[in-house]
Amino acid sequence: MPNVTDIAFQPISMPGVQTRLTPDEEQELLRVLREANSLAIGAPGGPENDAFERDFATFVGSADAVALSSCTSALELSAVLADLGPGDEVIMPAHTFVASAVPFARHGVNVRWADIDPETRVVSADTIAPLITDQTKVVVVVHLYGLPADLDPIIDLAAKHNIMVVEDCAQAPGARYHGRRVGSIGDFGCFSFQTHKNMQTLGEGGMLVVRNVQHGVQARRMRWMGNWPWEIERERDWVPAGGNLVEPIPGRWPVNYSMGEPNAAVGRMMLRRLDQINDQRRHQAARFMSALADYPELSFQRVRDGHEHAYHLMAARYDGEPHGQQRDTLMELVRGKYQLNCIVQYWPLNRSELFRSFGFGEADVPESDRFFDNMISFPWWSDMPDAIIDDMAERMRQALDELRG
Repeated sequence: MPNVTDIAFQPISMPGVQTRLTPDEEQELLRVLREANSLAIGAPGGPENDAFERDFATFVGSADAVALSSCTSALELSAVLADLGPGDEVIMPAHTFVASAVPFARHGVNVRWADIDPETRVVSADTIAPLITDQTKVVVVVHLYGLPADLDPIIDLAAKHNIMVVEDCAQAPGARYHGRRVGSIGDFGCFSFQTHKNMQTLGEGGMLVVRNVQHGVQARRMRWMGNWPWEIERERDWVPAGGNLVEPIPGRWPVNYSMGEPNAAVGRMMLRRLDQINDQRRHQAARFMSALADYPELSFQRVRDGHEHAYHLMAARYDGEPHGQQRDTLMELVRGKYQLNCIVQYWPLNRSELFRSFGFGEADVPESDRFFDNMISFPWWSDMPDAIIDDMAERMRQALDELRG
């Protein structure tokens, strides 16, 4: 390969769609568009939604799964099903996407920010335990960047204190923790099929996975404005009305978090190859990290035994102090000279205007701060050709050599 300083660079950027549909998936979408009786669900669901939910519950190994409009919707329903309200406390990482927190904060709870493990860069039982009080009702465990948190100690800790566990699996669909799929281990598992994720359902989509089948029923009663089949014998289908409306959960108003039938059909098809997608991403990650193994100033998430990474993103920490350098200097160099359009993600939520406005600006999260202030996230998507991986690594090596002096 020629030295990158001798060639003109083509920009490498993060795409807006991380996983494209295959021809078979496109044909399935067209079939539903042409043949479906309705493109929206009914009460309690539609044939494509029902099939996607059954397949997903089987894939994850859960009691039930409910298709929704987004992972945010799944997190919102988990907050409702956990019966959260003012005075309750919810523990979650400060370093995560905003949607992990807003669905809980909007219920008037006190959000307590947990730090991350310095090596895995996700929360752990050790970072959660000091924050537990008598008011703690829920712990939100985010499998950030696709790496499962160390769940067994967290589950044990939560059981000891009678706390519910919500797994935010938005970035880790299909990942395994000691042989079990993430999302099936806590009380609730919340998944995203948004366009940037490992699998997608035409832009937006989500799934709520539950351990208690009754929670699945309640979630379905909630998700389509309380529309629900009549549970009384009726001689005439228009008496007392054509449709029924129910109180989904005592004291809770219903919402519209439904997934469309075409979206569900695409999700069901893409689910069949999710393991293949994740295997390819692990290949990409191994190739990229191996190419940078001689640069210890760039460190990636540690993947411990029994933790299977889905590599939704390729994020690293740059420790440039030994060379008198900072992350921002590296960013300016790789983006400007080398046209490698890396980004910085997930401003710790306690530092944001949004959460400070609502009184959640206090946090003792030194490892989160250290990681965020030194993190760099590389362009990443499914089915990256080896040539692009190698090109990206070569540009990065040249930039790091330049900063070493």
